[in-house]
Amino acid sequence: MADPKDRIQRLLSLVPYVLRHQGATLEELCEVFGVSRHQLMRDLELIFICGQPDYTPADLIEVDFDGNRVYIRMADYFARPLRFTPAELYGLHLACSALAKLSDDKAAAPLFSAIDKITQALRQGRSSNDEIEGRMEIKPASHERAVLSELSRACEGRLVVEMEYYSYGRDELTGRRVHPLSLEFGMGHWYLRAWDERSREVRVFRVDRIKELATKAETFDPPPGEDLESSPPGPYGVVGSGGIEIKLSFSSALAGWAREQPIFTRCEEVRGRLVCTLRTENLSWLERELLSYGTEVKVISPPELKKRLRERALATLALYGDER
Repeated sequence: MADPKDRIQRLLSLVPYVLRHQGATLEELCEVFGVSRHQLMRDLELIFICGQPDYTPADLIEVDFDGNRVYIRMADYFARPLRFTPAELYGLHLACSALAKLSDDKAAAPLFSAIDKITQALRQGRSSNDEIEGRMEIKPASHERAVLSELSRACEGRLVVEMEYYSYGRDELTGRRVHPLSLEFGMGHWYLRAWDERSREVRVFRVDRIKELATKAETFDPPPGEDLESSPPGPYGVVGSGGIEIKLSFSSALAGWAREQPIFTRCEEVRGRLVCTLRTENLSWLERELLSYGTEVKVISPPELKKRLRERALATLALYGDER
């Protein structure tokens, strides 16, 4: 079953969207609202029984279909634009300000225009930009951000990096000399793909586990088969084709988060849960990652991964069994 809160929010956006884009196709609406055709049809069927008191047929919203196109009538009270809450305006102001500072003058111009309008909407323009930013709690720059910046420079310049890395599987710190190939984001973390001089293989390192980092003046050539000019393979050995196909089922609590992860090649709703597909060359990283999500994610396939997770869970449970 779809999450009721998410569905209500979607319906409140769906009606005014169609009112402004009468005749929108079902495919367009599915893409805009990130739902399957089945879920969209269920939402549109629900709109049929919505309206104003006394909820007679003359007071209910009308949804008409012309082939593949959708039209909504008797809902003019939804035609006015949705209003932001003060909290949303503060967040939007801060996001525009941060992006403007990272952009050149030409790209920043429309952002500054938006900032002025947001400022006017907040307390009729009595709050200055500094006052607005002062209301937001900003976390100080983290060690990970500095490491990401340095690794980005090393990837671009093909510079050798020496680092002290914490290996989660072996619970130890090790010194590594690596040739950075790419930075990738997925499953909530940044990862570095690099040629590891010690193992003589391409390895994946989680950036927040890099404790010390030093970029050397030495340059390197990419290993055979690595084309740095094209899109490199994703983190953890994730590939677009070939490899092992993985299907995961996420609960409604994690569905929104899972949709944003670039490692998934396909996401679809199945009986109220979000089923996501990815392909990878190995299962070890995924096995460890999935255990951290508990009952919020279920492995559909392959059977090998289901077996490995079951064995890990049973071994953990045995540690806390009856010791009598």
